[in-house]
Amino acid sequence: MKAIILVGGQGSRMRPLTNHLPKNIVPVCGVPFLTYQIEYLKTAGIKEIVFSIGYRPEDIRAVYGDGRRHQVKIHYALEKTPLGTAGALKNSEKYVKNSPVVVLNGDILTDIPLDQMIKFHRKNKNLATLGLVRVEDPTAYGLVLLDKQNRVTKFLEKPASDEVVTDTINAGVYLFEPGVFDYIPAGVNYSAERGLFPNLLKDKNPMGGFVWEGYWQDIGTPWKYLTTHWDVLNGSFPVFAPLTVKANKIYMGKNVKIGKGALLKGPAIIEDGCVIGEGARVLPYAVLGKKCVIGKNSSVSRSVLWDGVTLGDHVQLDEVVLGRNCKVHDYTKIANGSVLGDNARL
Repeated sequence: MKAIILVGGQGSRMRPLTNHLPKNIVPVCGVPFLTYQIEYLKTAGIKEIVFSIGYRPEDIRAVYGDGRRHQVKIHYALEKTPLGTAGALKNSEKYVKNSPVVVLNGDILTDIPLDQMIKFHRKNKNLATLGLVRVEDPTAYGLVLLDKQNRVTKFLEKPASDEVVTDTINAGVYLFEPGVFDYIPAGVNYSAERGLFPNLLKDKNPMGGFVWEGYWQDIGTPWKYLTTHWDVLNGSFPVFAPLTVKANKIYMGKNVKIGKGALLKGPAIIEDGCVIGEGARVLPYAVLGKKCVIGKNSSVSRSVLWDGVTLGDHVQLDEVVLGRNCKVHDYTKIANGSVLGDNARL
C-alpha cells in the first residue's frame, strides 16, 4: 500500500505564518509538521509516499528530498494550476497506479489506527473507506451519514445548524482502491467532497465509514496550530525533534545558555542555541525554536517562538505565536492570541 498527502493549499487561514512557508512544514515542537504524517504512515508499514504539491514546492522538497532521511521514498506530483482535492489525486495517480492508497489531508493530526482501518476496509471489500471522527460543532465540516453496518448513505457538506443530523465528520483520512481513480477527470479542478464521493455513492459502490473516538486536530488556524503544541507536549504524540529530556519535562537542545535565577518549568521545548536571560521564566507549554533569546526577567508561557526570535527585558508572552526572527523590545506585553509573521518588530 502507498500513500498520497495533499499539500497543495496556500494556508490562507494561517497567515501571516504562511506568508513565506507552506502550512504543511510549519514547525510543530521542533520538526516540520509533515514529519508527523510520515511517521504516522510508517506505523502501518507505508513507506512510499506522494506529496501532491502546489504552493512553494521548493520549500517542501528542500526539507524532505527523496525521503531517505526518514526511511521512506517520496515522490512529488506538482500542480501547475489548482486541481481541487480529487483533481490532485488524479495528478498523483501515476505514482500509485494499480495500488491501494491511503490519502491524508496535509493539515490534520490524528491517531486513527491505520492498521485497524485497513482491516475494516478489506473485510468489507470497500472501494473507498473514509476515516470519520466526532466533533462538538459539525457545521464547519462535511458530515457523513452511515447505516448500521457503517456503510456511507449520505454526504452533507458544511451544513447549517438546523441541518445537523450527525456529529461524524470527514477526518481527511481515506483508503482507496485503484478503481476510485476512474471516477476522477484528468487535468481539471475537481472536488473529492462535492464530486468524487457523491458520484461513488450514486453508483452504489461499497463505501465505508471508519469511526474513531480518539485524537483528531486540523492545524489550519493559528489557534489550532498553537494548541496542537500543547497536545504533543501532553503526550498525545511523540516529540520527534533531536532533544534531550531534562527534569520537569524540559526538552532541551544543544548549547543552551541559562542565566542566573532563570526558571524553567515543563512541559516545554528549548531548542539549540537558545539564551535564557537572568531571572527569565520559561513556563509550561512554551516552545522556543533555535537561537531564541529571552531577555532578563521576561516570561514565556503557552506560546510558540520560531527560530531566531529575540525578546528584550521584562517582556511577557502568553498564548502568542511569533514567526522567524521577530524582535520584541523591552517592557512589551503582547496580547493573548496574537500572531506575528516573520521579521516583525515590536
